[in-house]
Amino acid sequence: MLLSFVADFVATQPMPLIAALIFVALVIAEFLGSYLRKWFQKKRSASGTEATGIDYVLTSVFALLGLLIAFTFSLTLDRYETRRDLVVREANAIGTAHIRSTFASDVSRTELRTLLERYADKRLEYGAAPLNKRTEFAEESAQLRAKLVVAGIEASQNVSIATMVPSLISSVNDVVDIGSEREAVSLARIPPSVIHMLLGYTMISAFLLGYSQLKASTPQQLANKMLFILLTLALVSIFDLDRPATGAIRVSQQPMAELIASFRN
Repeated sequence: MLLSFVADFVATQPMPLIAALIFVALVIAEFLGSYLRKWFQKKRSASGTEATGIDYVLTSVFALLGLLIAFTFSLTLDRYETRRDLVVREANAIGTAHIRSTFASDVSRTELRTLLERYADKRLEYGAAPLNKRTEFAEESAQLRAKLVVAGIEASQNVSIATMVPSLISSVNDVVDIGSEREAVSLARIPPSVIHMLLGYTMISAFLLGYSQLKASTPQQLANKMLFILLTLALVSIFDLDRPATGAIRVSQQPMAELIASFRN
């Protein structure tokens, strides 16, 4: 339940709010670490302010945190590139099917082209829609794909040049396949367990940083806050890449928009 809530929150809430909450949480974690260290010192009446092995543990923790962030960033960036490539491929597939429909008879050609143009409009709406509204457009797209299959088969039976039948069927099939693939990739998100691991590990790192600095000087405190800002930016960038339609880093729908414009010229 909690995993789902955090994942939904990250996927739907404004990025500035998420960034602010992460930064505040890091500052609180650092404060709690420092407070716990002071409490242990008072309890044990220890005069030293350094704990054996703390620096070594802290270095290891932040090194592992860097690896986790780098791995997750690479994963989301690859997925972003895949989504962008699929928009181009889908636009090209629809355009190719539209051109090859020329070889069908007048009635079949008109029906197939009309469906392709409607489908392109729907795919543009799908690409621009936020995650929580894409289900509706995906269902409408699936219905249009079913109609495209029927129209494609009918058009292939009324082709003026027999050798173009495989090409026409193949182009319609590409439209259907790429559309389904695009929706599957679009629904893929960072697993909630990974989001929890990243956030939890970052909080623990901030806690250990505060624990390791019993009496942090002003320059040290300033450096800690700068580190928290950098960590926040890294996490927000990862979450933003995973929101291609609503984040600051969006998948461009320009190829599909240009295709639709060409239909109307």
